[in-house]
Amino acid sequence: LVASKMMAAASAAPVRAFAPPAARPRAAAKRGAAVVPRAAAAEKAKPDWAGDDLLSKVVDLAINNKLLYEGLMKPMARRTLINTAEKNGVAWRDIAAGLAKDKSLQKHFDAIVDDTIEYPGYYLKPFHAYAEGNLCWLAAFEAEPATYSMALRVYPKDRITADQAQSRLRDSYTQALRKHHDAHGAGEPTTILDVGCSVGISTQYISAEFAQANMIGLDLSPYMLAVATHRDKGVAGSERRKWVHGLGENTRLPDDSVDIVSLAFVIHECPEKATKDLMTEAARVLKPGGTFVMTDNNPKSAVIQNLPPALFTLMKSTEPHSNEYYAVDIESALRESGFEHVHTVDTDPRHRTVLGTLKQ
Repeated sequence: LVASKMMAAASAAPVRAFAPPAARPRAAAKRGAAVVPRAAAAEKAKPDWAGDDLLSKVVDLAINNKLLYEGLMKPMARRTLINTAEKNGVAWRDIAAGLAKDKSLQKHFDAIVDDTIEYPGYYLKPFHAYAEGNLCWLAAFEAEPATYSMALRVYPKDRITADQAQSRLRDSYTQALRKHHDAHGAGEPTTILDVGCSVGISTQYISAEFAQANMIGLDLSPYMLAVATHRDKGVAGSERRKWVHGLGENTRLPDDSVDIVSLAFVIHECPEKATKDLMTEAARVLKPGGTFVMTDNNPKSAVIQNLPPALFTLMKSTEPHSNEYYAVDIESALRESGFEHVHTVDTDPRHRTVLGTLKQ
């Protein structure tokens, strides 16, 4: 209660409401995706609850209180996501229980795990309220329903289904990628690398957009990749998709070997150095004229900046690298890594997509 009052007081300064666009967003080319006008973004560079601001320090103090974190924040964060999913027809607990009973997943795990990989320290954090972070079965079993919950929370006032919310979220990203690559890329891609692919949702959406390209879904969690393999079985285009256990900062792929490198909802889980290392590796494996694309929380989003204290505290408590993520300048880091035509698209009220082309 004391921590809650402190955070409320620290965040009591006047805030701007989310400004509705002057005109209805133009529909994207496929599946009804929309791009949010840049005018919808807030003027501040990041939310006050992240970085070195006073409010951020107060929130961090509360999160670092083990009693508060374990007894209140962690269970509340899980309950919020589960309730959002199940109230909208996503059977979160049934989906997870069904996967837990499927014995084929261990076989997929055994086939894909690379025991030589050394996990970087930043990855061994309690992401998303799991003590083992992404390195456990429960996180993998619950990953897909969690993405539906995330998508639904992007469009809280829209009368849409979970499937529609997921498609809108993913299509806005793939359409921004398509538009940029068509304008600046070196022809239709033949090989695409999806770094941090998790259980393969982003990989499948990108694969559907670029129907002639081979896809590599790479992730540090063999648990996630086992579920990705399971989800992809028998799905159209699965013969073009390969799942690889590996580091995004050291993919072991040859130089100049891929046309697009994608990171969907990955960088908020990385400290600044890892983010820059990911960009360096992307520049190495991309062909000249290749496309880098990332999508993630938008630091300038008025929705993100104006979250109530309870919500931003719960969100930050499950994302250990939030302070660095919201402070890093993605566009500048891309330019420093050798990219041009760098720009940002506000693809929905909460997220931004940043794109760049490797100089030829």
